[in-house]
Amino acid sequence: METCVICGNEQDSRTFKDYNICTTCADVMEDVMGEYLIRTIWKNEPKAHKEYLQYLDHTTRYISDYKKLTNKSKSHTMQVSDRVQNALENKAVPLKQKYFTHMQMVLKWLEATPHFYHYYFKNYYVCPNCGSSIFEKYVRTDVGDWMVISCSECDTVIKKYYSPQL
Repeated sequence: METCVICGNEQDSRTFKDYNICTTCADVMEDVMGEYLIRTIWKNEPKAHKEYLQYLDHTTRYISDYKKLTNKSKSHTMQVSDRVQNALENKAVPLKQKYFTHMQMVLKWLEATPHFYHYYFKNYYVCPNCGSSIFEKYVRTDVGDWMVISCSECDTVIKKYYSPQL
């Protein structure tokens, strides 16, 4: 059995085809990436000049989407790392302590492996049904402890994240 590239534990299943990442690290990765996706698309919500945005979308879609995925990745990992460190220093509940310790490992690995952002998001930054960029055509819906990102053009669900209120 192979070992996880993040924590060194046995890889029990393969969540990410091209990476040896165990289920625990993959679950934590989903939390980190879900927050990052929301921060990225939320800050880029279109506000005005629809025709100009469409022009930009058609001429620079893939380059700009590609850049948007890594533009704030370093600051995101630093912000989350700070929150995790604070939680660990404040002696979180033992179960949460284990989660935050694992999150620290995931964040350090992401910092050293920035190309993973593109690998992870390659199927999520455009709608698989209509091809719209989710940076400009998305809807966020909270359903219980789940956050759902859908295409605002065709209502296709692009990604669901478990997002409990802690």
